[in-house]
Amino acid sequence: MMRLVVAMFGMLIASFGAFGLIRPADFVGLARNFWATPKGVHYAAVLRLALGIALLLAAADSAYPRTLAALGYLSLAGAAIIAFLGHARLAKVVEWWAQQPETVIRLWGLIALAFGVFLVSAIR
Repeated sequence: MMRLVVAMFGMLIASFGAFGLIRPADFVGLARNFWATPKGVHYAAVLRLALGIALLLAAADSAYPRTLAALGYLSLAGAAIIAFLGHARLAKVVEWWAQQPETVIRLWGLIALAFGVFLVSAIR
């Protein structure tokens, strides 16, 4: 079951990454809208928490158990950091990110695409 959850997260992350590569301006708009409200911060923390738990539970049956476990712990730490920083600070970070050149946004899209593909491929 957790392998399916990790694969679904991987496909979602890869889809967002591909979107960022193809349409960086729309990708920035999507990110701005997501982080525009405190609800977005709560959703982000919960999604990061869910991904971390899924990675930890699926790690043993994966092709890269140590890597997935490490990513799971990083995801859990990311959830805590998101919750700690809160909406106002994260909105400033997102706004700074949104001001980066299109090449940088595309690079982040490529990183997300690669990460998502890795997650899907790591699940046996």
